[in-house]
Amino acid sequence: GFRDMLYLDLTARTEWASQLAYTADGTNLFYPSVGASALLSEMLTIPKPIISFLKVRGSYSEVGNAPSRFLTQNSYSTTSGAIQMTPFVAATKLKPEKTKALEFGTTIRGFKDKIELDLTYYNTNTYNQLFQIDLPSGSGYSYFFLNAGKVNNWGIEASLSYNERLGPVRWHTTLTYTLNRNKIKELIPPGSMDPTTGYVLADGQSELVAVETGSYRMLLKEGQSMGDIYVTGLKKDHTGHIYVDPKDGTISADSKTWMRAGNVEPKYSVGWNNQFSYKGFDLSFLVDAQVGGIVVSSTQALMDRYGVSQATAEARDNGGVIINGGPIDPEHYYSVVGGGTTGLLSEYVYSATNVRLREATIGYTFPTKWFKGYIQNLNVSLIGRNLLMFYNKAPFDPGLTASTSTYYQGYDYFMQPSLRTVGFGVKVQF
Repeated sequence: GFRDMLYLDLTARTEWASQLAYTADGTNLFYPSVGASALLSEMLTIPKPIISFLKVRGSYSEVGNAPSRFLTQNSYSTTSGAIQMTPFVAATKLKPEKTKALEFGTTIRGFKDKIELDLTYYNTNTYNQLFQIDLPSGSGYSYFFLNAGKVNNWGIEASLSYNERLGPVRWHTTLTYTLNRNKIKELIPPGSMDPTTGYVLADGQSELVAVETGSYRMLLKEGQSMGDIYVTGLKKDHTGHIYVDPKDGTISADSKTWMRAGNVEPKYSVGWNNQFSYKGFDLSFLVDAQVGGIVVSSTQALMDRYGVSQATAEARDNGGVIINGGPIDPEHYYSVVGGGTTGLLSEYVYSATNVRLREATIGYTFPTKWFKGYIQNLNVSLIGRNLLMFYNKAPFDPGLTASTSTYYQGYDYFMQPSLRTVGFGVKVQF
């Protein structure tokens, strides 16, 4: 620090990851970072009643991520007395995934500290993602692992807070806004080589299927975003309408044409938090909204197939499903769109936009004088989380995920329903 106005922060972290054992560069992971900030309110002549605090900041950092275990050494197992090798080439030149981040921001407080504005912009690039590449059958192995790829993320985080006294009531409110955009800059460039075997990918790969189940596919494609969902649907005619066989009035699935349904990530998120205090009583609640993004539901598709959903009941009551202006037998229609292991998910794409009461708390702090010095503070509170949805068009909670991995996001396959939780707390200080 310099004169309580300028600050410089330097950090260095190193780790030794056993997942990188037997690799050429060793197991060491080194993460440096540097940050600087300046209190302009102390350096410049600024009217204090208007702006009492003004800080600008910037930082650069690196973090690493070790790969999965047991990739850097061949292992052997026995089956009925026969020795079995691992199907992949030992990745002895494997590198850790690395993310480099740049961040800038400012914090402003003014009008007697009643208002506080915090703005942050960040830009990150992630390198050395781990890819599994198939090998020719004559190589003696099925696949090898390769470090490649570059993914960019940038975003904005903003919060605006306001403090006020409404008579005897103290009120603090905060509005937050977050936005994130990502783009796959590069996957596997032409000429990429497995450093262990020397095998060269002459053409590279500009798109990869990350995961696929039935008519659900998450595709990685250069120039597009992570989180893109592709689906299959019904067969279409030359005009783009659903094809209905003129002979028997039936429809059919088109399992070979994949369509981009959208991206699971919201366009932006908004949160509104309020806190009220009055003579020992405290009340707070948080409302948040995820705006944009899509999800798909195999649960809904399979319920339709077996005729146990509200949609199928309405179709039976209406005498059929209207396609191209005419009715289709509902049993036939739903047996097609709900067929297979997942259904035709082009017919089960929903907006992920939702607004909910995320949390609410009410509590009371007893006066200290009641306890004659034996207890310094006693607070009791009632806490509720994920209490209710104000708006949600999807047939399930879009905030749920079918997997904790990078993929299978935005996909519902008979997941457990989301939970509302209510708790009671007691806090005592002596």
